[in-house]
Amino acid sequence: MTVIILKEKNSSEISQLVHELKNTGYKVGVDFDFEYSPGRWTYELGNIPRQTKFTFYNSKLATWFSLKWV
Repeated sequence: MTVIILKEKNSSEISQLVHELKNTGYKVGVDFDFEYSPGRWTYELGNIPRQTKFTFYNSKLATWFSLKWV
């Protein structure tokens, strides 16, 4: 299992990435999972940037993804 975190991509960009992964034949819950967190501001922590955590269950897919989008 490999985790890759993408920072500062908006929800539209993440939707495009996920759509491309699905069109390539990969399946959510089988080959990869993702979790989008919108940016926010808190008094205690200040600005927390948006980020998306991708979890890949195949290291070859994680390598391909990171070469293409990171």
